[in-house]
Amino acid sequence: MNKKLQVLRVVIGLNQGGVQQGVLNLSRSLDSERINLIACAIENGGLIAEEIKGNGTKVIVLGYKRQPIKTIIALVKLIKQHNIDIVHASSYHPSLYGRIAAILAGVPVIMSYEHVIFDTYRPIRALLNKCLNFWTHAYTAVGLGVANQVLDWYGYQKKKVVVIHNGVDSEKFSPALNKSDCKKILGLDDDALVVGMVGRLDLEKGHQFFFDAIHQVNKNYKIQWLVVGGGRADSAIIEAAKNAGVYDKIKFLGVRRDINVCMRAIDIFCFPTLQEGFPNVLLEAMSSACAVIASDHPGNLEVLENQVNGLVVNRANSCQIANALERYIDSPILRERMGLAARKTIEANFSISQYGTKMTNLYIDLWGQNSAKQ
Repeated sequence: MNKKLQVLRVVIGLNQGGVQQGVLNLSRSLDSERINLIACAIENGGLIAEEIKGNGTKVIVLGYKRQPIKTIIALVKLIKQHNIDIVHASSYHPSLYGRIAAILAGVPVIMSYEHVIFDTYRPIRALLNKCLNFWTHAYTAVGLGVANQVLDWYGYQKKKVVVIHNGVDSEKFSPALNKSDCKKILGLDDDALVVGMVGRLDLEKGHQFFFDAIHQVNKNYKIQWLVVGGGRADSAIIEAAKNAGVYDKIKFLGVRRDINVCMRAIDIFCFPTLQEGFPNVLLEAMSSACAVIASDHPGNLEVLENQVNGLVVNRANSCQIANALERYIDSPILRERMGLAARKTIEANFSISQYGTKMTNLYIDLWGQNSAKQ
């Protein structure tokens, strides 16, 4: 193929989150000789947008919020202006608007990015996805659990759904970083055992169960508790920490982009998420050789095996989290063994280069299958 494909990735915003991190990873790992990536944020830009620009990828921010007609018209213009060959849209509203615009503009390849396992069936979403299925050439799912749900709920053809797991930059997120230096950057005591959560401050991430577990852990341990991230539920999560009686024990760092530094500073990473797809933040913690505790959400279980490369606990179970924390706190040997096993898992199966190669090949294959039909 001599043609350089123009790929438009459409997302809701480019400030923080797993989908946004996926676009950033894509900008770093696609074959730039065969693919030209353009990232389009419907609502806003942000820290991740600036990093994407730093990789030489064009970023376009429309600045519309829940304005479907204006958004679709703007996307049609953008598609035509840049001669887009493939539209790949993420999440509900961007996927809805992006695919409609692609249909109107006559884009040869139209794709949807599926990234969450939902707890409850959403009939309107299912109906609209079924309607757009006829014009959609492929769905990328970040994990097997996500793929199974969209096949079941939306009636997609199995041949259209492709599982491509997220990848992580294992050189950036590395145990080779000096732990003492990373703790110093974050203002942490060098001799403190650091236990933390990293991620968007949403109730679905399970922070409240982490806080309840902190309250249950033996008070004689010398631990620095850490929470990194921001989000729409920040006030509710702060209140949950206060209600659990642990707010004063926790260092809240807010939104940061030096997550590799945060992960290396953390000795025990806690991830009690209630709703997920295939979490980037878990990959980053494992790549950094953290000793991991994670909920038994299906997305987590695609990378984590209990007692092998981490400890798995039941969702919404603070007692099990507390027990797992105390196991790790009491055993430096266990922490080291699990951390090294986690790192090996990432190196073998979830590198950013593997992710970029799979996405590059998929784009090229879909173009070859569908461009001649236009």
